[in-house]
Amino acid sequence: MEGNGGCSPQEEPLAGIASASDLSAAECRAKVAEARTALGALREVLWQVPSGGGPEGLSGLMGEVDALGMACDSGRVAVLREAMNRGESDGGSAALTTAQWVRHHAPSTIAGGAAAIVSVATAFGKRVNAPVKEAVEAGRLPVRSAAVVVSEADKLRPLLADGAEPHVLEGLIGMAEQHGPSGCRLLRDGLIAKYGRQDVLQDQQNMGKSFIR
Repeated sequence: MEGNGGCSPQEEPLAGIASASDLSAAECRAKVAEARTALGALREVLWQVPSGGGPEGLSGLMGEVDALGMACDSGRVAVLREAMNRGESDGGSAALTTAQWVRHHAPSTIAGGAAAIVSVATAFGKRVNAPVKEAVEAGRLPVRSAAVVVSEADKLRPLLADGAEPHVLEGLIGMAEQHGPSGCRLLRDGLIAKYGRQDVLQDQQNMGKSFIR
């Protein structure tokens, strides 16, 4: 876009990421405020963005705005996780549940989404969900999809053969990235067939034979 000092739409976010670890909390909040201001002004200058595909066009800009939205979701989870660690997200004078705390302080979630944020923030406290946490923080997996991945992994875990869990979690994350929550759920039977314990597979076969009879 014009008037940005010669930087392409992709250069500025990359520069920000490179120095993110050096920012203080106050500086991070200031940049969040700047991003809000920029988004509010964006609609007035969209005419400057060229048509067509590519990173310089509207399609590239849509991808950047979408990535920012995913980063916001990840940020909500991170803030809630910190509040949970400090004991601020439940009880207290307001006697709010964790989900109510989210809805109160993040009013956009009143229309939906608070439960997923709570589920993912809780799951990130368990080391076994580290790959899901990494995918969310890297902007590869939306929070709602991550909540389904965690839920499906919890259901599958007792049925899996020893050593199969990392492969199953990787499969669930990959499917959720490509096809969203519904695709992740559809993967369940295939994962059990490939990575399930022998007694689980035998039970499934017996159930199938019984159904056919």
